[in-house]
Amino acid sequence: MFRKILVAVDGSPNSDRAVEAAAEVAAAHGSAMTICHVFYIPEHYVTDLAGPLRSAMREDAEKILEHAATVAKESGVEAETHLIQEGHPTDAILEFAGKLGVGLIVVGVRGRTTDQTRQMGSVSAAVAVNAKASVLLVRRQQ
Repeated sequence: MFRKILVAVDGSPNSDRAVEAAAEVAAAHGSAMTICHVFYIPEHYVTDLAGPLRSAMREDAEKILEHAATVAKESGVEAETHLIQEGHPTDAILEFAGKLGVGLIVVGVRGRTTDQTRQMGSVSAAVAVNAKASVLLVRRQQ
């Protein structure tokens, strides 16, 4: 059913839960799994510190992907990783999912915003609403 699965991670515990859930689905369906992280610096943060900030954030992003791949492997599934270096997380995830031709996008739910998407999280809500593929939202533990 889901030949290709994309998991978008941000380094939070909810990301680990999303990777574990995706690995379970991948194992059950014999699916290929890709983990992505969006390396994003909002425009208002681009200053004279952009070079050092970009280096530190890239290093952190690589650690996030390495950790997520380890979580997948511990869950019994090998996964490719991909660092997306441009764009707002929602747009970048959706574009990458389209390029890969995935059947399922898995994202953790953080719920850090204060508007109507508070219970879900702005990125996860936007991915769920706009994705052409099926979306699995993995909720945080209560």
